[in-house]
Amino acid sequence: MSESRKNSMAAFLSTVVTVIFWLAIVLGGFLFVILSIGLIGSLNGGEIALPLVEARADGVPAGRLVAALVGLLVFAPGIAYICAQLRRILSTLAEGDPFLPENAPRLTRIAIAIAAIEIIRMCSVVVLAATVDLGEGYVANININLAVWGAVIVLLILAQVFKEGTRLREEEKMTI
Repeated sequence: MSESRKNSMAAFLSTVVTVIFWLAIVLGGFLFVILSIGLIGSLNGGEIALPLVEARADGVPAGRLVAALVGLLVFAPGIAYICAQLRRILSTLAEGDPFLPENAPRLTRIAIAIAAIEIIRMCSVVVLAATVDLGEGYVANININLAVWGAVIVLLILAQVFKEGTRLREEEKMTI
């Protein structure tokens, strides 16, 4: 009975991760189009007229739209990649065998992806603040998110736990 609970929980989590994956893709694409139209309008004096679209981008500096686009281009694919790796891990859990050799590198890749997203975010803040007019009253702050770096460390530790667990299980199989 506990086995079916594990599998049902893994199936539920897999569904949640799949929804997040598709939200990142669909919402990311939608926001990319909206922000691109806003940027074109902002660079065009505040107005844009495309087939089926007429918009005004008053009061939003082009620099902020560029910053939002950069953030979107980093976060949406990053979230989709992390969700894809999580779905693979959850599929092994649903099958009842999460301690496979492939899962440790997956956890490491998730940690690296989160770290890369955070590093790119921090670098883009510096670059955008130095090169783009973000508008009056906007102050670019580089903040270090300790929760993100804590998650990276926890994932790297879990990757090592999975690696060691896999090694011990393989060692046990060879013991008579």
